[in-house]
Amino acid sequence: MSADPGKLEPMDDYSTRYRTHLLFGMPGSGKGTQGAVLGQLPDLIHISMGDIFRKIPKSGRIGREIEQYTSQGRMVPDDLTIRIFKRYLHIMEMQEVVLPEQHTLILDGLPRSYAQAEMLDSVLDVVQIFHLLIKDTKLAMERLKVRALRENRLDDMNEEVIRRRLNTYYEDTYKTLSFYPPEIVYEIDAGQCMIDVLRDIVNRLSEVKRSPSMRSLLSAVTTGATI
Repeated sequence: MSADPGKLEPMDDYSTRYRTHLLFGMPGSGKGTQGAVLGQLPDLIHISMGDIFRKIPKSGRIGREIEQYTSQGRMVPDDLTIRIFKRYLHIMEMQEVVLPEQHTLILDGLPRSYAQAEMLDSVLDVVQIFHLLIKDTKLAMERLKVRALRENRLDDMNEEVIRRRLNTYYEDTYKTLSFYPPEIVYEIDAGQCMIDVLRDIVNRLSEVKRSPSMRSLLSAVTTGATI
C-alpha cells in the first residue's frame, strides 16, 4: 500500500470547495465530544478522521498499514490520510449525506500537518477554526485514559503512546495553524467543563452571519432543539 497510495482514490478533482469549520487541539482536548454534539445540529456534518481510521477493518491491507502508525501514537502519512478522506467524502456526497451547497463540515483530526492543510486547500473552504487549548497536560492524559476505557481504545491506556501523540501535536500539528489566517482562529479554554466549551463554540458560531447553516444553528438553539 505504501508503495503506491495513489491507487486508493480514483477521484482527486473537486469542483466545489466545502464550507468547513475545524476543531483543533491536542489529544484529550475534547474535539470529538464537541464535534459529535455539533454534528447533530441542522446542516452541520461532523467528520472525525480518527473515526474514519477506526472503521477501516484492521484485517485489510489499508487497515494494517494504519494500525502500524496509530498503535504507536504516530501520524498516518499525509498522502494516505488525504486520499482516505477524499474517498470518504466522495462516498458521503454520492449518498447525499453531504451536499456542498447545503452543509457545513465540522472536521476534527484533520488536517494534522501543514502539508495536509496545503493538500486540502482545493477541497475545503475553512471559515472558522476552534482551537481548543488545554494547558494541563495531566488533565489531557486523564481524559484520554477515561475515553480509552469507555471506548475500548487500548492504545490510549499506554502512557508512552499518549506522550508520543502529545509530542507529535506540538512538533507537527500545532504548526498547521500557521497555514490559515490568524483572524479565523478562535481560542477556547478546553480545560473547563465540556458544556462550557460547547457554549463558547456556539457563542462564536452565532457571530458568523453569512452562513445559512449558522442561521439554522441559531434557530435550533433558540427554539430549544434537542442535541
